[in-house]
Amino acid sequence: MLRFCVMWVLTVVTTALTAQTDTAPMSAQDSTALQVKRTTVWAACLPGAGQIRNRQIWKVPVVWGGMGYAAWATWDNAREMRASIDDLIALTDDDPTTQTVLTDENGNAYSEGQLEDRAFFYRRNRDLSILSFLIAHGLQVLDANTGAMLRNLDTSDELTLRGGTMWGVPTVHLTWNFNRHDR
Repeated sequence: MLRFCVMWVLTVVTTALTAQTDTAPMSAQDSTALQVKRTTVWAACLPGAGQIRNRQIWKVPVVWGGMGYAAWATWDNAREMRASIDDLIALTDDDPTTQTVLTDENGNAYSEGQLEDRAFFYRRNRDLSILSFLIAHGLQVLDANTGAMLRNLDTSDELTLRGGTMWGVPTVHLTWNFNRHDR
């Protein structure tokens, strides 16, 4: 038992000593990179969290609305595809007691070919809805990452970009002022 306690104390002490070796302060660039990374991870894990971290709150309902619609469309198309497949099974199972449920706009039951076409249509739409959900998620992560990187962009009066006209010709004026602040 004494041997175990000595080994445990030595392990804790050496771990504590090696954990204190990196005491250099982080540079501003490392800090910015860390903030960009954290924002991107938050956005990937929780949709809209990256926009909240970037203080772009107005984008959150757009993100949630887009992803919510894609999720609802996926659920609805999967439900319609399942109903078409169930009716196709009921129509082709050689059991006279099973009845089909789906009807067209005139109240007539769908034929076997129509049910197959309907199932394929809703399967395609379900797959496209899943793809749109993934694209919406990827775009919001990209937006959060870009917003975090541009957050520290210098937008002072030293760098200006203006459009205008000179002698009737459209022009772009780019100005970069070098001011010495040490006077």
